[in-house]
Amino acid sequence: MRSILTNSGRRRPFRSTLGIVAALAIAVSGLTFGTIVSEATTTESASAATAAGFDPGNIISDANFYNGSAMSGSAVQSFLNSAGANCRQASGGPACLKDFTQNMSAIAAVSGRCSAIPGGSKSAATMIAQVGSACGISQKVLLVLLQKEQAIVSTSRPTSYMYLHATGFACPDTAPCDPKYYGFGQQVYAAALQFKRYQASPTAWAYQAGRNNAILYNPNAACGRKTVYITNQATAALYIYTPYTPNSAAMANLYGTGDSCSAYGNRNFWRMYTDWFGSPTGGSSPIGHVDSVSAGYKAITVTGWAADPDTTAPLRVAFYIDGVGKQTITANTNRTDLASRLGANNTTHGFSTTLSNVSGGSHNLCVYGINQGAGANTLLSCQTFSIRSGDPFGSFDSAAVAASTLTVGGWAIDPDSTGPVQVQVRVDGTTKTTVTANTGRGDVGKRYPGYGNNHGFSAKLTGITAGKHTIQTYVQDTSSKAWKLLGTKSVERPSGAPWLILDEVSSKAPGTMRVRGWTIDPDTTASVRVHVYLDGKALTAVDANKTKTGLGTARPGYGDDHAYLFERGGISAGKHTACVIAINVGPGINQNICRTFSTPTGSPKVTIDKAATAGLGSITISGSAVDPDVTAAVPMSYTVDGKTLATGTANVAKAALATTYPGYGADHAFAQTITGVGPGAHTVCAVGKNVGGGSNTSVCAKVAAATGDPVLLLDEVSSPAAGQVKVRGWSIDPDVAGAVQVHVYIGGKPAQSVTANQAKAGIATSYAGYGGNHAFSTTLGNRASGSTEVCVFAINQGSGSNTEVCRTITVR
Repeated sequence: MRSILTNSGRRRPFRSTLGIVAALAIAVSGLTFGTIVSEATTTESASAATAAGFDPGNIISDANFYNGSAMSGSAVQSFLNSAGANCRQASGGPACLKDFTQNMSAIAAVSGRCSAIPGGSKSAATMIAQVGSACGISQKVLLVLLQKEQAIVSTSRPTSYMYLHATGFACPDTAPCDPKYYGFGQQVYAAALQFKRYQASPTAWAYQAGRNNAILYNPNAACGRKTVYITNQATAALYIYTPYTPNSAAMANLYGTGDSCSAYGNRNFWRMYTDWFGSPTGGSSPIGHVDSVSAGYKAITVTGWAADPDTTAPLRVAFYIDGVGKQTITANTNRTDLASRLGANNTTHGFSTTLSNVSGGSHNLCVYGINQGAGANTLLSCQTFSIRSGDPFGSFDSAAVAASTLTVGGWAIDPDSTGPVQVQVRVDGTTKTTVTANTGRGDVGKRYPGYGNNHGFSAKLTGITAGKHTIQTYVQDTSSKAWKLLGTKSVERPSGAPWLILDEVSSKAPGTMRVRGWTIDPDTTASVRVHVYLDGKALTAVDANKTKTGLGTARPGYGDDHAYLFERGGISAGKHTACVIAINVGPGINQNICRTFSTPTGSPKVTIDKAATAGLGSITISGSAVDPDVTAAVPMSYTVDGKTLATGTANVAKAALATTYPGYGADHAFAQTITGVGPGAHTVCAVGKNVGGGSNTSVCAKVAAATGDPVLLLDEVSSPAAGQVKVRGWSIDPDVAGAVQVHVYIGGKPAQSVTANQAKAGIATSYAGYGGNHAFSTTLGNRASGSTEVCVFAINQGSGSNTEVCRTITVR
């Protein structure tokens, strides 16, 4: 990255400014720190860098480098305002960084690297804060990177070049910058993403943590190298990004220049971080978040997490109410959701506590993470909350009428007591019942700590007439005994014809029908009787009493058990009309719905899985066949080059077919060996015989020619008379239908060549495509008596090689 050879950073007098800002923050808050004031201190000032503090193998700790919560957007903006206090926009030049804005497109998440970042017009501070948070790279690191690469943070006159090459990404010292990454936002994001790439694959780069690394002093290799033991991934990332280490001359003049072999990038990074934020390798302040604040009976419950980047040990969290220290606890509960931020083995940093004896009214709560070691305490959150007193409160959650029954529910609490309260239910202004709000409501107890869970109420009222009604609930104040309105709802008791829904009319398999739906009569909560008709003729009557999840929610008070299901076999093929009739109860009339459907029909569905030659004169073919009109096995015929050579039935079990064709079963596969096939390539077809509607289905495949060595069988090798040798057998070459030449050797010497063209019973049957004339027989005389070896060779034609068969006999 280009700025490694420049000494772009000078000592910046920001320490006093930052200290003043921090002091003002505490002064304005008006907090009284009480008994733990020493633990709630403000952010400490950074210290000036000295060369003795620089460790080339530990430039910055992983905790500081990968802390994506180091600074908020407002904190970054405050820092830019201070660091660039003397910046003035030149005429025609770009804005100072503190005032800079850029329209950024949304950035999608990169798995294992950075989360998504929304688009929009953003300030430089917002971009830095959002990129740091999304990628888990400290905003402090990004600020220092911007300064050491282009001095853009503290410059008094920014240039367009500074913004185009802000972090020096894709700007090697030995080549031009890549314009694809020009622009401030692009540079900041690309650098952060690159650091995450280094972290995700630490052994894929030239410089690695946990080992000695030979690092150049300068792009000029003649300047030599230094052996550096890199202790952590963050330091390794800096060297990969800027691959040089400072020499003694660069360190001797920490705020100036060294010699011709000096490089300054990593020195300046360490120096600037130290000047601005303190030690890069230690002194990190706690981080954390207050997740929720729930006010209850004279108490509030606070949950969140807090951790110190300098240690994995749990730290203490301090709570202040109205500036007075209230409680200190240890944040040591396990929070698995922190694994992605803090590491899989560093998740015991959660907290949840209830602060009691809090008076009624509005209060201010501040939560601090108490620092361990170097660094400073961190203000995690300050927010207002209120403790209720006075009138009771609660929620009138629901009111529903089913038939003549009204059901109401909710919860109520008197803020001055933990005991139950009385709730009145009024219908059209008339009190109908009074109930005690004492049933378990865990959600209420969690939301309002200290009161307990038992503040729920419910009631059922019968005799509700048809039409609209106003329902009111009132809660009684335990002190004054006055009734306070809790809530009002309008309900209408439905009446009339049944609600009828027909979800499905179908035929999934031959001769079957399936009817499914639900029905409710508004005048009763009981199940409705449903009549089913097929093509105008009554089939059956069933009760709509099956469970359909969600019905009770869609029609409150009636419950889920109002579905119906009817299935029947023996339905003829073709198109049909199915009707369902819901039988009315009370006012209203029956309801009916009709729908047409068709049972499956058509030609067989035939597939070929595999077709291949299988030796002389045969082809093996496999696949499946299903006729939509029947569940029975499909009759099959098989043709080769248009000639039917075999028949069969597709009745072999194949489990996957039961899933592919629901309702038809698995027994519809076939595997057929077809004989009587001659040499050469062929077209083989599987033909499914149609049943019912449709026609036969033929599916064909090309099959390569049978090929290879000749087949040679010796029926006889003997010596029938003195000095004679008789050889008899047959041979076929799969590549041709013609006769094969056979050579006979006796005692290793050629004796005779014959043609295998004699007729042999059975060959024409077994290998019909090759004919029956493939036998041979010869008798050779004048042979010396005694043991001898007889070898016969079938001479190959086409692909393959000769076939040899030998026998040892005794010549008479």
